[in-house]
Amino acid sequence: MPDLVIKLLCLRGITNYAKTVKFFRPTIEKLYDPFLLKDCKIAAERLIETIDNQEKIMLLGDYDVDGTCGVSMFYLFLKNFGLDASVYIPDRITEGYGISKKSIDTAAEEGIKLIVSIDCGITAADKIEYAKSKGVEFIICDHHQSPDNIPQALAVIDPVRRDCTYPFKALCGTGVAFKLMQAIAILKGTPELPNSLLDFVAIATASDIVSLRDENRILVAEGFKILNSTPRPAFRTLVESSGLEIGKLNTNNIIYTVAPRINAVGRLGDAKRAVKLLTSDNQQDVQEFSDILNSENITRREIDKNITDTAFKMYEDSSDEEYKNAIVIHNDSWHPGVIGIVAARLVEKYNIPSIVLTTVNGVAKGSARSINGFNIYEALKKCDNLLVQYGGHFHAAGLEIEVANINEFKKVFNEVAVRELTDEQLIPEIEVDGEITFEEIDERFVKILSFFEPFGPGNTLPVFTTKKLQIVGEIKHAKYFTTLFKLRDDNGNHFDAVFFNSNDYKPNIIEGAYCDACYNIEKSAWRGYEKIKLKIKDMKFY
Repeated sequence: MPDLVIKLLCLRGITNYAKTVKFFRPTIEKLYDPFLLKDCKIAAERLIETIDNQEKIMLLGDYDVDGTCGVSMFYLFLKNFGLDASVYIPDRITEGYGISKKSIDTAAEEGIKLIVSIDCGITAADKIEYAKSKGVEFIICDHHQSPDNIPQALAVIDPVRRDCTYPFKALCGTGVAFKLMQAIAILKGTPELPNSLLDFVAIATASDIVSLRDENRILVAEGFKILNSTPRPAFRTLVESSGLEIGKLNTNNIIYTVAPRINAVGRLGDAKRAVKLLTSDNQQDVQEFSDILNSENITRREIDKNITDTAFKMYEDSSDEEYKNAIVIHNDSWHPGVIGIVAARLVEKYNIPSIVLTTVNGVAKGSARSINGFNIYEALKKCDNLLVQYGGHFHAAGLEIEVANINEFKKVFNEVAVRELTDEQLIPEIEVDGEITFEEIDERFVKILSFFEPFGPGNTLPVFTTKKLQIVGEIKHAKYFTTLFKLRDDNGNHFDAVFFNSNDYKPNIIEGAYCDACYNIEKSAWRGYEKIKLKIKDMKFY
């Protein structure tokens, strides 16, 4: 095994033979016992009672990919036992995130005595008490940080709750729901039953940007086997309508192409339509729903771009002191469905923790995104006297605040960021896995790299650096500040390179220029022919 590959493993915490085997052979047998999750046995036994008695049940999920995939997966799982569950996805604008009183009232009116919430619920203690008054029980499957007052539900399954000793803490909401399905299947004597639904877990896990180490690596790897071989009608249609190819899907395809289409309907309208698409096996219905998702994704992109451009201008026109270490911006007219995307764009461009707020029914609602080393959930916790409610995890959170408190919140939140962030943390960094020569980059090396998939947080696509290179041949400038060129070393070895968002480097990217480059190694296909290509992340000229 090449020394550089050994280094890549060590950088990912793979330091012995057993860990290496688990990393390169992520199989279902290596998943953890679901009953190690606190309250999982209680929840499984209650759901078996529901199944055996054919009781009515409601599945309630968040309106993002994690929530809709989790609800769709659980719906199909219960269908195996003859249950036709009621599905409830809250309206983003009128109800907001999580469990709402309206969802509980709907369940009570329909005679439903049990609700399973997926990807939400850990901060809904007051709603759970309201549900009890209506005679409705709750099983919560969540993965967000738990507050001090955990809801007094029938069961609260959340690997990050303080009293849970589950060995892996980074499951997404759909992942938590899958563990509950595993527990039910084990008790019912059909332990392999949920495995056919791992495609939902793979898409939700990739989309929610959680760590792809340990158990998530197994769940995603197994899910991609299904997606790349026998995808269900909904996923096949979404993939093919996106211009992607079944058999060659990876996490990036899901994050940047498939997930936005599923998200779009929840951002702009009724996310229950996404569940209808994902659970349908009727090709005509699937195509119709897919067309709607594609159309709304185009609309979402237009809204997203307009708001992002405005947000950039607001930041750049502001004083240095106003946003010294954190960005908090508010506009009454922004669409609440895209503010999370805009917050992520601000972080990506300026490398500063960012909160984007809009006003819904007189209250400001916002999305927060963070940078490495800054726990945005804990930062919000230090401002909680100014907030109506909040929830989330290390890198992302949601919040509500009275409009009158925004200026004070902006000041206090920025003070927290100034205290906890160093100047070095605010400088964008590219973590390089190792230095490599062009002679070392061959088909064998690229094949070895492919065994590191699936890539994501905790197992990012390796970044390499090579020094003393020269730009040769024709240089092409494409849309969105993309530059295409060729790099050659002193020995005549050369590779095609693509550099996105390269406008700042444009004056230096000229034929004959010498540079050091850091990049990802990828394979691109063109007319049936595959070739190695370098995706440039940064360049140093001399």
